[in-house]
Amino acid sequence: MVGVQTSRPAGGLRLFGIEIRVRVSWLIIALLIAWSLAAGSFPEIYRGLPASSYWTMAILSVLGLAISIILHELAHSLVAHAFGLSIDRITLFLFGGAAELREEPKTARAELSMAVAGPALSLVLSLLLALAAGALDSRGGSAEIVGALGYLATLNLALAVFNMAPAFPMDGGRVLRALIWMGTGDLDRATRIAARLGEGFAVLLILTGLGMALLGAIAGGLWWVLMGLFLRMAARSSVFEAKARRVLKGYAASEVMEAGLKALPGDMTVDDFVDRGLYAGQHGIYPVTINGSAVGVVEAANILATPKGRWGETTLAEICAPMGQAVATERDEDANALLDRMMRDKRNRLLVLDHGKPVGVVTLHALLERLELADPFQRAGIGKP
Repeated sequence: MVGVQTSRPAGGLRLFGIEIRVRVSWLIIALLIAWSLAAGSFPEIYRGLPASSYWTMAILSVLGLAISIILHELAHSLVAHAFGLSIDRITLFLFGGAAELREEPKTARAELSMAVAGPALSLVLSLLLALAAGALDSRGGSAEIVGALGYLATLNLALAVFNMAPAFPMDGGRVLRALIWMGTGDLDRATRIAARLGEGFAVLLILTGLGMALLGAIAGGLWWVLMGLFLRMAARSSVFEAKARRVLKGYAASEVMEAGLKALPGDMTVDDFVDRGLYAGQHGIYPVTINGSAVGVVEAANILATPKGRWGETTLAEICAPMGQAVATERDEDANALLDRMMRDKRNRLLVLDHGKPVGVVTLHALLERLELADPFQRAGIGKP
């Protein structure tokens, strides 16, 4: 699956310059899968083996599954790079994996090529693993390895088939969006149609899961319900992203910022600021000046990091973040890139600079309000193209 990046990259294992991250949820589900295979599935299929053999097969299968998912997402990523798109991270999480884009593909051809790459690689892996399992079995190879390879061949086939379901933002949904985009020339419309179908598929999964639970398969049913809820949320998020890109297209940070930032003198104490300035401000971020020149910015975190007993003797100049380290943007930055950055870095506000001088602030709240107000006018063709 491919998604737009929404959180800050961090250090870790890298392949082809792409960071590989593993969330705790993946580790939990991996342990559950290993236990299920070792205690249930493999003893049923391969009778008469010692318990250690079943656990060996289970561990090999889980490790192979992780590698298979990474290779699936790596295929997406390498094709994306070939089309000039940046993917800094592949994340393994509860429902599999995702290669996270910094931005949407620029053309329908790029979208289609990137979406097909993952399932195609999974199909190739399935075939290769099945051939390897058959070859080892015919030569009297280890039952543990043969069993693990055969199971991984089946899993990769299932991975390819399931991901090709026409449910955006899954791979099949992205293929569908690319085809609609090619036919209409309208990415926004293609996204809305594909995402609505994705929501419908998610509801189908939820209903299937509930039906399974009613028939007694509670654990399996719960899994389908959770998967459906996740896909429904992802589809709705995709619709929001499409709306944001349409509404903010053509705007710069200076056009969506709130001006009139209140600058604070560097010799003001933290005590005075908390008493007189903290709650009077509207934006939660305050430039600090010395002799009329901005030297840094103060936010709530800077204050909370200062022991309360020292507030009366500590000045804002002493606790402010230097301007060079301030989380800020230049006034001519594209508004869409700005929103992506705020969501990716989980920032509620960004300082706007004009050649290093604070001139305003962009808040996530104000951007979301702007999207809500401007969307009906944009749909009607009124407003900035």
